Amino acid sequence: MTIQLRSQGITDGRLKYHADGKLLVDDMGTEILLSEVSSSFDENSKGKTSFDHHKEMFGLLTMVRTIAGLFKYSSFETFSKLKLHFIHTYDCAIRHWTMSTPAPGLYVLSKEQRVDIIDEFKKKKNNTVPFVNFNLTLASALEETMNILGNLKNEHDEKLQSLRFEPNTTHPSLLDHVRPQVVRLNENKHMAQVEDDGPKSPVYIPNT
Repeated sequence: MTIQLRSQGITDGRLKYHADGKLLVDDMGTEILLSEVSSSFDENSKGKTSFDHHKEMFGLLTMVRTIAGLFKYSSFETFSKLKLHFIHTYDCAIRHWTMSTPAPGLYVLSKEQRVDIIDEFKKKKNNTVPFVNFNLTLASALEETMNILGNLKNEHDEKLQSLRFEPNTTHPSLLDHVRPQVVRLNENKHMAQVEDDGPKSPVYIPNT
């Protein structure tokens, strides 16, 4: 968010995106995961949960745009495989969401998995396996994200090197295809507006 705000000439530190947690790739200067805790255990504030869901959506869009700018000479084919992650905790469960860009100008937010939080020690025998599976699936997904980031960097660096010997040649940029509208939400101003439009599971449509 800071990078995108600075690109718009906005330097007020109060307007930064503040997530409860994040995973930062230091050598690339970009995040690949955001985390929000919207309530204490077994509680769910509808407005707060919905606001955090929308806030993370724009946070992920910011990350998408930032990565497209960092590796702007890589291919969209590779970029379309990239998934960025969001961990959302509220009520009695943890949810794992991802954002991808399968086509130019299309940004898809998908719920990948959910796991119930172990609330009583005596229940740990029955609940530990799903919790471990959740974390292993997340770790595998993050590894895949890192692999794709590495491919994007390699493609970008190779093209950048070739362009040094062709100074008058223009080359397509990822930013021609990846230009999400980024909005900085204000909790006091926007929470009531998004209260009834919070996270929802996909609608199940049976085979007919």
